[in-house]
Amino acid sequence: MIKRALISVWDKTGVLELAKFLTENNIEIISTGGTAKYLKENQISITPVSSITGLEAVMDGRVKTLNPKIFGGILADRSNSSHMNDLEDMSAHTIDLVVVNLYPFVKEAAEKKLPMDKAIEYIDIGGPSMLRAASKNYHSVCVLSDTSDYSLFMSNFDKKNQHIDTESRRIFASKVFQLTSNYDMEIFNYFSNSEDEVAPPKSRILHLNKFQDLRYGENPHQSGAFYLESDKKIGWIKHQGKELSYNNYLDLQSAWDIANEFNNTACAIIKHSNPCGFATGSNNLEAFNRAVSCDPVSYFGGIVSFNTEVCGDVAEELAKPFLECIIAPSFTNNALKILSKKKNLRVLSMPKSLDKERFEIRSASGGYLLQERDSFIKKIQDCDIVTDKSPNEKQLKALDLGWKIVRYVKSNAIVIANSEQVLGIGAGQMSRIDSLKIAIRKIKEFNLNLNEAVIASDAFFPFSDSLEVAAENNIFSIIQPGGSIKDKEIIEKANQLSMSMVFTSERHFYH
Repeated sequence: MIKRALISVWDKTGVLELAKFLTENNIEIISTGGTAKYLKENQISITPVSSITGLEAVMDGRVKTLNPKIFGGILADRSNSSHMNDLEDMSAHTIDLVVVNLYPFVKEAAEKKLPMDKAIEYIDIGGPSMLRAASKNYHSVCVLSDTSDYSLFMSNFDKKNQHIDTESRRIFASKVFQLTSNYDMEIFNYFSNSEDEVAPPKSRILHLNKFQDLRYGENPHQSGAFYLESDKKIGWIKHQGKELSYNNYLDLQSAWDIANEFNNTACAIIKHSNPCGFATGSNNLEAFNRAVSCDPVSYFGGIVSFNTEVCGDVAEELAKPFLECIIAPSFTNNALKILSKKKNLRVLSMPKSLDKERFEIRSASGGYLLQERDSFIKKIQDCDIVTDKSPNEKQLKALDLGWKIVRYVKSNAIVIANSEQVLGIGAGQMSRIDSLKIAIRKIKEFNLNLNEAVIASDAFFPFSDSLEVAAENNIFSIIQPGGSIKDKEIIEKANQLSMSMVFTSERHFYH
């Protein structure tokens, strides 16, 4: 039988309705601090915690409920006479319902990156303790830690017997242990990780909640789902279209990252996590048309990303072919109206300010691989020109563009570009020269102009044969990491061919 409830919440959502329900059912409400003040202001009668403990809150509110009379009332096993005698000796009473939610450590401290001396004030002590105590004693006590459970509690409450069934109490209790374990995990991660730390952390705890079941994984015979870390929300808004697939999630990330490498208006088109088109332009329509020209066959069924708002003129073009997804920072109302004619087309917007995860995690060989995201890209002016001939201004812009794109192409990767767009891409080949030949073949197939074209390679050239193929096709400027034992030979060959070559001293393998 529920005679007495303790309510102490940070998030006041729904608590007033719950308190009114408890009062109507003659259940005494014990409360303290801001919750007590809020309830009294709304004409809810409460018993202050201090009237039970005989002590006022101390240490700026750090100690309010941490008292044997409170915890004894929660933890006492009603079927154990010794427990009940101890409670009587303390002049304490049972507490049958505990309604508590916690200080928002993630939202107020971690996400705002507060300094440690400020962050610790959002570490809840009494709240988790009361929740765990009530959950341990779920046979006797009901616990509510989630505001969304208030309505379920009220609908399941047996008014005649002042009772909530045991199975409901068990379910409510299980949610507490999920909540408190995640809460401690977030605090642990905050304490153990430093923004200045370069190496992966010694320990990393993840608590994942299923956000969405997917139709299947990468292939129809594989099950799949999308998860989010607890207390994190999805970063994008989906305006229309079918549910996202496993492959859509991967492609959208690549498309979004590529377009947002650039400050000027840009468009990226992705197929199977590889770019098949990229361009900049004076507006989205120009950038999209240029990106399509890179491979007007492969963009069919692709993922298209922009780094600026999508307006009606480009939406008219986007609505013509079959595309899987379009993502941009925002869409005009007219653009959304035009795209709504394509019912299955997934249209998403995402803020450019969204923080990226610092580390990437993959499973391998019964364990997990963790690495920093490949977010560092050397500026073209900081690279080394290693040949006698230097790139001209247009070639430098093209080299910069190609170098930014090539790290998003599966290795071995070659990107041929001019100062405004990608012209050809060779991806995922076992030899670098094959990737180069594929990129050149694509350019010729689609009759693109190689004037001022340059080559970007994600890793060093092991042999000079690729340079000879480049020269045969009138490409005379290259950007690559360097680092081969044959660098000297490669540089000599570039000089013989009157090429300019830039070394970045950073490799960008992508598997």
